[in-house]
Amino acid sequence: MTSEMPLPVKASPVRLASAASSETAFIAIISGCLRHAEANRPAVLDGQVEGVHQMRVAFRRLRSGLKIFRPLIPRDASVRLVEDLRWLNGFLGPARDWDVFLEEGMAPIFAHFPHKTSLLRFQNQAGLLRERHHQALQDALRQPHYPLLLQRFTDWLDQRVWRKGLSDELRERLTEPVLDFATPLLERDHRRVVKRGSRFTKLSAEQRHTLRIRIKEMRYALDFFASLYSGSAVKLMSNTLSRLQDCLGVMNDIAVARRLLDEAGLKPLSPARQVIEGWYGGRLDLHERQFAEIWEQYRDGERPWRE
Repeated sequence: MTSEMPLPVKASPVRLASAASSETAFIAIISGCLRHAEANRPAVLDGQVEGVHQMRVAFRRLRSGLKIFRPLIPRDASVRLVEDLRWLNGFLGPARDWDVFLEEGMAPIFAHFPHKTSLLRFQNQAGLLRERHHQALQDALRQPHYPLLLQRFTDWLDQRVWRKGLSDELRERLTEPVLDFATPLLERDHRRVVKRGSRFTKLSAEQRHTLRIRIKEMRYALDFFASLYSGSAVKLMSNTLSRLQDCLGVMNDIAVARRLLDEAGLKPLSPARQVIEGWYGGRLDLHERQFAEIWEQYRDGERPWRE
């Protein structure tokens, strides 16, 4: 009798009551991210691409959750925990980057040039590099450091360690309804995205990357607080943000691809590298036009928290 293959797991919705305190909401959000990450450990250890993706999303959401609540729980309260996350991301990041590069970026290139010798050689070499990064990630998850990371986070939440050293004002604000915290935060983040995105055509590559991060953080915050607002409006805005993020992601993929090509030792003038960078450059023009169309929908769309 064979055991069933472990399945990747997506994040479960966060259910918050509007009268719940901000501290209660914070614990629910961070706990949910930890459960999401741990639920995908079997799929990662099984070498599944989507398992790696979901675990990376879980820890990205977790870091975003910590950042969202910094007005109430300062950075100093979680600085040691964030160091643990950086350690793990040193394994998760490269594994996921190679997965995206080969599964999404390079797949159409390999299909379009099935007999190009330089690309076939690179495909084999890249596959070995990816396997190496996946193995390093699996080894990291089997180290004592990983369960200790989870336990430290769990203890931190259970004991509400952040309360030590907090001012009376912040302690009081933690007890206030999360709706009073979430609504102005979403409005502020939305205005920041609109301000930066309205100048999209004039932004440098680095500034566009910053815009992508702002949009991703906005989407995570909206997802965390979704249960406090109208479901249909939240879903529409979340989908629009996701599409904007995808468009900007292509621009980020180009930068990541160059770094991975360097790691693989592919010289700037090599035939394979010229084909790959040319292909990515063509995608960039397409997604810039798509961004402009989707941007208008986001800018003029309904804001769920203003109903």
